[in-house]
Amino acid sequence: MKFLRMWSLFVLGVCLVAPRLAAMSLADFDGTWLLADAEYEGNPITDGSLDGAVLTLAGGKYGFRLNDTTADGTVTLDTSHTPAWMDLAEVNGPNAGRVIKVLVELTADGWRGAYAMGGGARPTALKTESGSSQFLGRYVRKPGTAPATTKLRALLITGGCCHEYAQQGLLLAQELSRRANIEIKVVQDPGADGTKHRISVYEKENWAEGYDLILHNECYSDEKDPAWLERIVKPHRSGVPAVVIHCAMHCYRAPTNDWFQFVGVTSHRHGSHFAYPTLNVQPKHPVMIGFPTVWSTPMEELYHIESVSKNATPLATGYSPETKRGEANVWVNQYGQARVFGTTIGHYTKTMQDPVFLDLLARGMLWACGKLGDDGKPAAGYGAK
Repeated sequence: MKFLRMWSLFVLGVCLVAPRLAAMSLADFDGTWLLADAEYEGNPITDGSLDGAVLTLAGGKYGFRLNDTTADGTVTLDTSHTPAWMDLAEVNGPNAGRVIKVLVELTADGWRGAYAMGGGARPTALKTESGSSQFLGRYVRKPGTAPATTKLRALLITGGCCHEYAQQGLLLAQELSRRANIEIKVVQDPGADGTKHRISVYEKENWAEGYDLILHNECYSDEKDPAWLERIVKPHRSGVPAVVIHCAMHCYRAPTNDWFQFVGVTSHRHGSHFAYPTLNVQPKHPVMIGFPTVWSTPMEELYHIESVSKNATPLATGYSPETKRGEANVWVNQYGQARVFGTTIGHYTKTMQDPVFLDLLARGMLWACGKLGDDGKPAAGYGAK
């Protein structure tokens, strides 16, 4: 059967497929997968030819078995597209030496993917048509093979002028770890409370290595060296997720625009301090599920937003009587291969003690790591312990 020859590729591809519409790593889909249903060139496959197919996935590699047919290879995933793009490179098997292009998305109980079985152009939709040489399959996990979850590791970088960073660092590490399965290490250079300072952790090559997430709550607006800034944003551009809080949006005003592209908004000033209303403008976004329709912040300073990056999506706005408009104060951004969650809320420690703000920050943190479901709830194993 023509389909059987390409089967290993598909199964492989599809399995990885799910790794993420949402920025999940391939490790999130380690385990053993079974095919729930499939179609080829517009026709459902119901003749039993795929019964018994088994796909195993671990560490960015796959193995496939169907009767006497076996295959293995590697997979890469590009989540900057929706649906996500996956490339399957078969090392051993019927399609050794080929790279198969796949279009994938998550489903309620697993994932599904459409791929070009003949090695052609990537499918543009999650469906197949007659003569397309494309396969569509839906996978569910084999019972009892879900991988054990591990605690997320995060680095909270803080310090600078104008804020109670010592108290805030300890508070955030404690409260966020109560809301998610995460361990947070706090870094704050002693005595560096001005507007110009090179945080010591950034001196280290591969400074973000070993962490699943970086939280930026620093305030060094006068540290403007482009080369130094590049050291900071490079790991994020390569895929390390981030959360940016409050004065992080006023940092690193180098001649380049790299920092503002990373955080997702451009802001150089803020208004007076007052308790302002925050409007939930994307209530169906996973991060905003559970956030009030309107929430009044404690006493805060509302940042004035000059522009929003083309890759950023505002999730909430705070009304400013000074600018006479809603200023984006919660958003999500795609920077290179990384997801970034940002908020300009968080000037006062009192705000960071507010359960509404802490719950929002926890969801944003999990979303950036790809551990937040479409229903706004943590992925299995990553919620409160």
